[in-house]
Amino acid sequence: MESMTPDATRARLMNRRLMQPLAIAVLIAFGASPVRAAEPATAELLEVFAAACLAKFPDDTEVRKYAREKQFDVMADERLHQLLGTDPGEGWVQKGAHRQYLLTLELPPYHTCAIRAVNAKTPDLIPTFSERIGSWTAGQAGVSLKGPSKQTASIGGIPSEVFVWGLDRGPGKSGETLMAVVPSSPDVTEVRLVRGINR
Repeated sequence: MESMTPDATRARLMNRRLMQPLAIAVLIAFGASPVRAAEPATAELLEVFAAACLAKFPDDTEVRKYAREKQFDVMADERLHQLLGTDPGEGWVQKGAHRQYLLTLELPPYHTCAIRAVNAKTPDLIPTFSERIGSWTAGQAGVSLKGPSKQTASIGGIPSEVFVWGLDRGPGKSGETLMAVVPSSPDVTEVRLVRGINR
């Protein structure tokens, strides 16, 4: 066995102390950190979406109950029709700590739950949203999540980037689609997060 002098031992220990922070820094730089600390505004948006559209939907009664308990205001019919067009549905409005949230429940034949928020185009939105729904999916047996795929589309006449995830619940069960719609123009800041049940 190799013998080491006290000076050599101290040098090796010092080298280990220097290398450990360096290794952590490299992991973070390459995106290997397992925990993403979201900006407060992003965290609030994802909490609202998760509470209404991941935890309650597709049980429409539970979504309505959530809106009442959180003291959302019922959305005016004119505003609801602007968002859903002629499709049947319901909507609510809430003023959060960082912004106003619009919660919509689109009823069949298209069955979706969506959260819209202005001034929500934060740099960490898509990676943090992807991690959130990935974690949510991982807690369910027999469920797989694919994506995101990225598309460009005109949503309500506004050029947008659309990020799409597909959720497969297995044979004989309806699949689902999760989306994040982010306007391309810097002058338009409304972001939409959607969970929909495939027909």
